[in-house]
Amino acid sequence: MVATFRFVSMIWCVLFFPIWCADFVYTELMPSSSPIANLTFSHTNQVLTWDSSLTGIDYSCYIKTSQDYREEEVSEKTCIFSTSEAIAIHKGAILGVKGTYNGTEYSEEIRFIPPGKNGTRVENFSCVIYNISFMNCTWDAGRKAPDDTQYFLSLQYAREERVVNCPYYIKDALGRYIACSFQHVTIINDPVYFLVKGDSNESEIQFYDESIKLYEIEKLTPPVNITVNCSEDESRCIMQWKRPQLSHEEGDIDHCFQYEIDIRNKKTDANPEENKTELPMARGTHFTFQNYNVKKKYSLKIRAKGDACFISEKWGEWSETIEFGNPEDEVLMYTIVLLLIAFGTILMAVIIFFLCKRCCSLKKLFPPVPQPNNKFYELQGSDKNTKEWMDPPLTKYEIEVITTVEEVA
Repeated sequence: MVATFRFVSMIWCVLFFPIWCADFVYTELMPSSSPIANLTFSHTNQVLTWDSSLTGIDYSCYIKTSQDYREEEVSEKTCIFSTSEAIAIHKGAILGVKGTYNGTEYSEEIRFIPPGKNGTRVENFSCVIYNISFMNCTWDAGRKAPDDTQYFLSLQYAREERVVNCPYYIKDALGRYIACSFQHVTIINDPVYFLVKGDSNESEIQFYDESIKLYEIEKLTPPVNITVNCSEDESRCIMQWKRPQLSHEEGDIDHCFQYEIDIRNKKTDANPEENKTELPMARGTHFTFQNYNVKKKYSLKIRAKGDACFISEKWGEWSETIEFGNPEDEVLMYTIVLLLIAFGTILMAVIIFFLCKRCCSLKKLFPPVPQPNNKFYELQGSDKNTKEWMDPPLTKYEIEVITTVEEVA
């Protein structure tokens, strides 16, 4: 079938060569009549230049890929695609220039094909910002990249000519850079241009580029200063907190966040079948927990994401888990602890008593208290003369005889 079609086409071209084939050869082989020519594109700084025989006209230049399109108006024969509007061109792009002169529009296009061997540029490139100003970028080496390939990452902020090179690299087993860490990153609303170049002695390495809005890759810090006030009469708890910290937004921006509240009964936390319901959401910095049971104990943690403004719409980090409530088993646990303490105290006392009885006597532990000497007693017992002095002999008295006289009348 194909051979027959080719044969018929050849005969048709021979018969009608003066009419059709002559035009085909002319449009393909003859130079273009457009005054715009010699388009040159530098992918390192995304600058497009051209020559033109026309003067005094305005040009429009454009760049397009399979996912993006950008156009700018210029008066010179140079078009600079600013970093604030830079698009990724590591997969190739089409660039063109258009101009109108005397009512006639002229245009010219070129196709940009990234230099280097296919399969050598980095893969799975991604970056994340955490703790407000720290950024980590990771990537995988190209599947067809030689073992001696080395990659280098740089970024350029919008409307700035300054290029920031990676300060700290992480290597793989072959010594190739596969990650980069930035310690002081300034988050802005405009995109930042990331460029990863490669170098090897065996072959040319394809580059990788991407334009990223830094606030979109930020992992928000958790909410702070979480407090819970519960009311037994109303069977509810009011929870309050402060929004995550940001470096690029100031003022009253509490309305820019959405929060996810994770409240769990501590007894059923280990059973996922009882916690399949969707977690409640909240706006603002407070939430009311209904159906509070004073006899139960609960755990609480909160995380946030942006819902407006220039804030990441990805969920941030969970806050530390806090507990609230008064479960029945808490009293039992407290009683058990007291009993254990009392039993331990008695047991230690008994052990100490038997050890002392076995290893030492009571006289050593409790020696008698010395009494003061009785000086008078010593004198009485040691010196008879002193005793006689203390106890003088009784004086002998003569017996008096009384004579009774009676008067006789």
